[in-house]
Amino acid sequence: MIPRGAVAVLVLAGLALGAPAAARAQQQGGGVEGLPLRSPQSKPAAVVRLPAAPPATDASMLPVVLPAGSDLRFLVDPASVSRVGHSLVRYTLVVRSPSGFRNVSYEGIDCRDDTWHVYATWSRGEGRWVANPSTTWLRIHAESNSDVHAVLDSGYWCSGKWAAGDAAHLVQRLRAGMRTPAFVRP
Repeated sequence: MIPRGAVAVLVLAGLALGAPAAARAQQQGGGVEGLPLRSPQSKPAAVVRLPAAPPATDASMLPVVLPAGSDLRFLVDPASVSRVGHSLVRYTLVVRSPSGFRNVSYEGIDCRDDTWHVYATWSRGEGRWVANPSTTWLRIHAESNSDVHAVLDSGYWCSGKWAAGDAAHLVQRLRAGMRTPAFVRP
């Protein structure tokens, strides 16, 4: 027979051990009652092969037009576009400011859960990609016509929870421009 005090300790210990498991299940399983998460999430690190150095000029890049407009110019290197599995699209994104500053990153959009991640950024001074040590993927917020990731996700790269085609087809879609309203998701 277990003493009454020991039962209380065991119950509290069970609750304490169950709470982290429930929290992990909520984070990994899509949130409460299957609702999608709205916060960053960590995904297992996968082997990523970084593309060749980005082109030195923007001449061969394809523009990403934002419906709401922006002072920044967003461009994708078509040679870097790839599809991994059925839902992941990887690409090099160049962001150009009005003053001429150029930021280059190698990124991925996962159509399955509408998230994006920066794998690496280009260091012009070092002439190489610098890996992002984080495995955090950020939720794409489809409420904004000025978010380049939302536009790439719903306007070009994804068709529902799947990538909208192979790499050649994805580049073709980008060249053709956005054919549908950017935000068809609720």
